[in-house]
Amino acid sequence: MNEKPESDLIAHGRQGDQAALGELFSRHYSSCLRLARGILRSEDDSQDAVQAAYVSAFQNFCAFRGESSFRTWISRIVINRCILMRRTPWRSAAWIYLDEPPDGRGVDYSLACHAPTPEKSAYSREILSALSSAVSRLPGNLRDAFTLYCLSGLSVKEIAVTLGLTQAAAKTRVFRARAKVRVHLLPVWSHRHVA
Repeated sequence: MNEKPESDLIAHGRQGDQAALGELFSRHYSSCLRLARGILRSEDDSQDAVQAAYVSAFQNFCAFRGESSFRTWISRIVINRCILMRRTPWRSAAWIYLDEPPDGRGVDYSLACHAPTPEKSAYSREILSALSSAVSRLPGNLRDAFTLYCLSGLSVKEIAVTLGLTQAAAKTRVFRARAKVRVHLLPVWSHRHVA
């Protein structure tokens, strides 16, 4: 099967070709879902986040300037949607029936809460916020490489192809980006281990 180049799909999508947009978005769906699962750790929440991110990206497709690859752009939208979902307090709400369950079958329900403690939730939000801040401070070329490697799960070889670099240049960008992110996360991480 002969796949159209991504640049052609983007060009046709800008002209209103819905089929081209559909193919463009579907090519990246599985990697976006994998990315969301890594952040949210819930299949349902991950699917919701990707769906919401895709709706937003589809509605704002004209905002895609092509300064980075489409994969990087859509991945960033998915990451932002996941961060937004993690901040929403009602996501962790659940019904607990203290009397008889509504279906009347008399199933034994445990009241043990498996949700993270407030301390762990606060620390997770702090780390996520620090990571997001650290990634946003990276220069564009390093941010693209970091996002593709650490958040989208691409190999160095795939990053080189996606960004049009040699493998050595892609590896260098990933290394430098990770080093810069590590420096920004060090105060948060060391504070956690001291406390």
